[in-house]
This record gives sequence, structure tokens and C-alpha cells, in this order.
Amino acid sequence: MRDQLSGPGSAPLRPAENPWDGFQATLAGHLRRSGAVGAMEFTAPSDASGTRGRCVVHLAPGGERTWVTVRLAGHPLVEEMIAHTSPTAPGTIARAVADACRDRLGVPHPQLLTLRCQGTVGRHTGPLRLLRWDSIPIGNDPADHPNPIDMAVEVADHEDARERFEAIVERVTGRACVVDDRGAIVFDHVGHRMHVSFAEDDPYARIWAWVVRGVRSRSDTALELARLNLDDDRTSWILDGRHVLQRTTVPVAPLLPRHAQVALEHFLFTFSSTRDAIAARLGPR
Repeated sequence: MRDQLSGPGSAPLRPAENPWDGFQATLAGHLRRSGAVGAMEFTAPSDASGTRGRCVVHLAPGGERTWVTVRLAGHPLVEEMIAHTSPTAPGTIARAVADACRDRLGVPHPQLLTLRCQGTVGRHTGPLRLLRWDSIPIGNDPADHPNPIDMAVEVADHEDARERFEAIVERVTGRACVVDDRGAIVFDHVGHRMHVSFAEDDPYARIWAWVVRGVRSRSDTALELARLNLDDDRTSWILDGRHVLQRTTVPVAPLLPRHAQVALEHFLFTFSSTRDAIAARLGPR
């Protein structure tokens, strides 16, 4: 059969443009507007369980830092920070939003997103061609569970981060904690000492605890820890000399209290549910 589109005078077929590229470029242009302050929430369609994932851009006033968070459908308590930059990098923010919505939330086309805005960044969003549903500001909808724990905060230094993390530890454990002579938060959990350490010029807090002191075999321990590290993507087990420690790293610049609390709760649960079995397999007889 003769191809009716080929032959003299026919135009070559052009590959279809990627709609996410156009969305990313338009969003970057929107974020470049002067005075763009507030928040933009991009929400994915409901999944099979009826829940929605979301990606939120936070633009702080006064030329402060800007960050992007993502919350997957079915995980209402886990808000993950995926980008943190200055307001003068709209291209970086727009790319993070596009990647999160397409790859993390699984949205096949940007026009399937819905948009909600709070603040002056919500003006002139027409070129994005997204359905707006923000008659209720972000954080004021009863379904959003407004709580300071969900608001990311800038920290001045590692001491400020430690003070804020102390409040999270005390909220999770229900007990007061102390700071040791190295500047680490220490407290007891299931009869073992837990540590949350901070370092100058390091935007992370490290939650850690010894699991085994003095393993029988370093080679057997290395194989066991490799298996454990494959099974849990939030916690790491590390062989330090002949000792094993469990560790989780949490970003604190800026600090997202909800993320830090979930990381701490997961660390404590994992330690209490795995420590005895690991020590029995690897520790001295």
C-alpha cells in the first residue's frame, strides 16, 4: 500500500514535544516573577485507594531559601525534601517539580495535575494551564492537619538545629534528653544509649546507636550488614572496626520537623525490633 503522506511536497513528521519540557519552562518563567512568595501545591490524580500524592514549592519571603517537598499517595506522614536552593534558581526548582510529579508521583501528563496556591506566587498562573482548586488556603483546610510540625524551618547553625531536634526527641520518647560533652543529644531506648550528633558546617543530624560491640567474624558481619542494608532504605548498619552501629542521616538545613520525627521513630522501631537478633547472630558467644 502506497504511503499517502510521503512523496513530493509532503512534510516530514516531527517528533511530538515532551509536555513536561513545556511545563517546566513555563513554571520556571512564572517563578522568575518579582515578588513571587508563598506556596504552590501540585496534586496528582487519586490512586486506586483514593489518596493523592502532592508536590509543594515553598517560597520564603525576604529572599530566603526556597525548597520543594513531595508526599507520596498512601504515605500521609512522610514529607520528603527533594530540592533546596535560592529563589534566584527558578530553573532548578521547576526541574525538581517536573521530575517529582512525573517520576515520583507517576503523573503521565502535567495537565492532569491540579494546582493550589497561597501568597503572591498564586497570581498569573494561567500559562501553566492547570485546574485551580484553592478556594481554601494551604494549611487552612481541615484535611491538611495544620500543624507547625509540617512547616520547614531555617536553622541558624548546628546548635540551633540541636535545640530544635531536642524538642522532637522529647516529643517522641516522652522523656527529657541531655547533651553530652561532645554536643550530641543522648537518651536511652530499650535499655541502650541512643545518640543524635551534629557537626559545624554539616547540614545533617546523625541518629546512631551501637548494636554489637566485638563481632566474632568481620567477614560474616560484612555479609550480614550488606543484606540488612538492602532490606531497609532508611537505616544503615555500619561495621566500625569490630563493632556494629545503626545509623540514620536526617537533613536539618532547613529542618522539616515531620520528616525528622518520622526518621527518628523509624530508627527507634528498627533498633528495638532487630537489635537482639543481630547481636545474637554476630556478637561474641
